[in-house]
Amino acid sequence: MGIESSLTRTGDETLGPKDRPNRVQSFYGKGNDVIVLSNHINAGGGDSHCVPN
Repeated sequence: MGIESSLTRTGDETLGPKDRPNRVQSFYGKGNDVIVLSNHINAGGGDSHCVPN
């Protein structure tokens, strides 16, 4: 569709609330035409917090 996209993280990295928009802005600036979609896809497991009741 000709829409530019970039991954802001390719590994497990913790970013603070101010670091997240700064990372996106480093790719695309602060224009009104910048749209950010944040997908959080976790592997699950661990302490069973992803298991439905």
